[in-house]
Amino acid sequence: MTPRVSVIIPTYNNAHFIAQAIESVLAQSFDSYEVIVIDDGSTDDPHELVGRFGAPVRYEKQANAGVSGARNHGINVARGDLVVFLDADDTFYPDKLARQSAMFDAD
Repeated sequence: MTPRVSVIIPTYNNAHFIAQAIESVLAQSFDSYEVIVIDDGSTDDPHELVGRFGAPVRYEKQANAGVSGARNHGINVARGDLVVFLDADDTFYPDKLARQSAMFDAD
């Protein structure tokens, strides 16, 4: 099933924060999403940590291209109708995706 929202999390040497960011997405009251972590050439190797989450979290690695390059890569592999960005050192409130999807549908 195609997710409604693709949450793209670019990361560069933020392995110590990434789990909290992912967990904030997995705790959403909205359930039609995928999480795409774009590793922008990190040297702290977040692959193993991200891999522990399983679906709906995906891991993509690229050579360092900066945060814009990582976001663009995420857009290219996203399957959702909507795209949302989350920085690796940030979190979502539990109703963020539900509220934003509803607002998008109402407009």
